[in-house]
Amino acid sequence: MLSETTISNKQYYSTGSGINTQGFLKGIPSAVGIAIGKSFIIEPEPYISGNTFIEADKIQSEIERFAKALKHLNTEFDEVISHSKTLPQSAQTIIETYLYLINDEFINENIRERIKTGLDTESAVINEYDYQGSFLRNSKDDLLRERVNDLENVKRRFISTLRHENPEYHLASGKILVAQNISPTDLVKYKEVGVIGIITEMGGIASHVSILARSFEMPAIIGVKDATKVLTDGLDLIIDGFTGLIIYNPDNLLSRRYEQRISEIEEHKTILGKLVKVKTETSDKRRIHLLSNIDRLEDVKNALIAGAEGVGLVRTESLLSNSGKIPDEDSQYSWYNELAERMYPNIVTIRCFDIGSDKYSAGIPLVENNPSLGLRGVRFLLYSRDIFKSQIKAILRASVNKNVRIMIPMISDLSELLTSKSLIADCMLELDKSGIKYDSKIPVGIMIETPSAVLTSDILAVECDFFSIGTNDLTQYTLAADRTNDLVTDIYDSFHPSVLKMIKITIENATKAGIVVGICGELAGHSGATRLLMGLGITELSVPSSMLLELKNRILKINFEEAVQMTEKLLTLNSSHDILKILESESN
Repeated sequence: MLSETTISNKQYYSTGSGINTQGFLKGIPSAVGIAIGKSFIIEPEPYISGNTFIEADKIQSEIERFAKALKHLNTEFDEVISHSKTLPQSAQTIIETYLYLINDEFINENIRERIKTGLDTESAVINEYDYQGSFLRNSKDDLLRERVNDLENVKRRFISTLRHENPEYHLASGKILVAQNISPTDLVKYKEVGVIGIITEMGGIASHVSILARSFEMPAIIGVKDATKVLTDGLDLIIDGFTGLIIYNPDNLLSRRYEQRISEIEEHKTILGKLVKVKTETSDKRRIHLLSNIDRLEDVKNALIAGAEGVGLVRTESLLSNSGKIPDEDSQYSWYNELAERMYPNIVTIRCFDIGSDKYSAGIPLVENNPSLGLRGVRFLLYSRDIFKSQIKAILRASVNKNVRIMIPMISDLSELLTSKSLIADCMLELDKSGIKYDSKIPVGIMIETPSAVLTSDILAVECDFFSIGTNDLTQYTLAADRTNDLVTDIYDSFHPSVLKMIKITIENATKAGIVVGICGELAGHSGATRLLMGLGITELSVPSSMLLELKNRILKINFEEAVQMTEKLLTLNSSHDILKILESESN
């Protein structure tokens, strides 16, 4: 089969002349999998001027026209949300974020005021959303700059609605979507009609569309330059979401090879299903505990089906995203308690609200120039102690069956941990006075996400019952490279020697203190990292349920002592390129 390196230095090429011959495109693999089908091109939208003016007597009718468009979009998004109840939590959260944008009264009032100055509704919408986007484009925070895409998508939906342009989603059934960009709501609708893959010219690995594609287990390739120009409608395509390779007009040999690979993938999934009840341990009997990351109650079922031994991360921010506000203590308790009961007797690790930066921020009255380095995680919780204490008490009440752990995010200093533990003690006293039962010995642990936490992990370990390494944030803070910024994707690298040394230090200090250390970041499920993590001494991994059996399958084939020897060698290397080269050779 054509290897990825064959075209690594070319954006695309063809084996003959013209689009009717076999050719190749290369992009960034965003969601794994392989799809074979016809292309469905979404033509780039034509430029629309934002300088169309109307007569004074048309102003009221234009305001009414905007109101109708707003009502129509609310109905449309409500329908999408109702359908998304059967989809992963990430899908619901993203669609709800768009609904909040559509109903932002500050923006909508500005649009009405622009219409009153004599602009038609389309021009008012374009000018206002471009104006709001200009603030984000100039932000020092990379994540906020990426959110410009959200504003652009909402703007386009408004324009399409005003012009009564409704995509004929059903025409894409069974096809591979090719577009400059696509909104999350459109992707949900295309998913419903049976789109089998996605190619986009824009987007990042952490974009909303990429997140949704992974949730849908739909192969996706992003960052494909001029895809809508190079490809035409109805072409035979193969897209490889493992390598980012796109083949158009594939010959019979390539088609057969990829069809065989799809069959092998399906067969592999069947084999994995037989591993559910197999104990997770290396070939030389080192025990590894596999846990699941959870966003919503429904995820527990999938975790148990996949054989999870517990929950290594409950993202409690999903409660905020769903309601648009901080839920009260009783509401939180009800949710946490049901999680703990459904998972009993397995452990459930509840992370306290990780608010700020790329996490939930709607409704939080804080404006920061650089949220990633600002009041996020435990910093926000200690700044808003009423919110923190309410959550702690809710978690404590749900711990009555002694299968709950508390995890504190974004610790960077011992004082933050000690103050948090003091607040937990205060909450215990308040529950005692009310005669409410809880686990008085509830384990308390922290996320290791900052270099300062790593370098003081020997001190922090004395005050903790467990560590969980958040490799996503640890990587970006160690390398000073935002994982959501397309411009620094070549710098953001969890296999960088400095990141691996950070993980090693953390594991060594946790082991000396006799506490459990696990990983709940993306590196935990990375196919190239499993042997490395075993060699570093990790004994607990928490990943999405869909990754559990594949991860178990890899672990069962690993010899721990050999992994240790390999890892010692890797830690002497000077670049991630050299590290990955050895990991790839070891896995073959």
